[in-house]
Amino acid sequence: MSKSARSRQNGNEIRSRYLVRACAAGFVVVLAGCGNSSAATTVTAKVTAKVTAKATSSPASPSPALLPQLNGIVLRSTDPPKGWVGLPHKTDPNAATTDAALARCVGGRNTDTDKVAEANSADFALAGASISSSADSYRSPSDLDSDIAMLHSPKVSTCFDQQLVKQLATSLPKGATIASASVKITPGSAGGPTNVVANGTGSIKVSMNSQQAAVYVTAAFDAGPVIYVTVAFITGPLIEAEVDTSSLGRPLPASVVKSLVAEVATRAAIG
Repeated sequence: MSKSARSRQNGNEIRSRYLVRACAAGFVVVLAGCGNSSAATTVTAKVTAKVTAKATSSPASPSPALLPQLNGIVLRSTDPPKGWVGLPHKTDPNAATTDAALARCVGGRNTDTDKVAEANSADFALAGASISSSADSYRSPSDLDSDIAMLHSPKVSTCFDQQLVKQLATSLPKGATIASASVKITPGSAGGPTNVVANGTGSIKVSMNSQQAAVYVTAAFDAGPVIYVTVAFITGPLIEAEVDTSSLGRPLPASVVKSLVAEVATRAAIG
């Protein structure tokens, strides 16, 4: 298998488990903020992904990037279109538990302990939608090999959906239940930069009691709110980066998502 082929596979694997955390972290904020026009109360979903790649520009092994380098990769305040408000990133306290549970379900190795540094952008919010990004560095390409094996497991989709539903269920407002939740991870750049190794798209639909439903009828969600999510998995020299979005009611414009993914991918490729 060529190095480029291995690189494309790398991103697919690890990111899926972080998207579980992202959906759970941002979903409650969407529900709470759908009737509020303030950007400060909109969704702030966040995903922290894992996709390490071997350097191809030099035969020497790269050194893992440190925090200053990673901070230069994630989204900046000038990257999103006008109107998006940057909110402080909030760390998911259940991240380690979620990662471990997904690894056990798939039968893979949890490589979290090999993380060297992690950077997160602000969570950019606008009218029921959010955009965020992260960049991590890892010690060895062997971490990537473990992640690739897990991502390509025939069980990964089922395990991911199980973890997603489980975590979201503990975060929903009283009376709300998950009607459906599904995210599909697809290998390849989808026409983007070559170091975009995979993309994920999906949706989460919530059922509500009559009192909650009245709120969403006024917001044109009489059939129940749907959260649309995307994630782009990006690699660099021993770097894993991602760009995550979530939006209430309708997907974000593809042109906006692709532009932001390209910004992060270009910076990640340099390292």
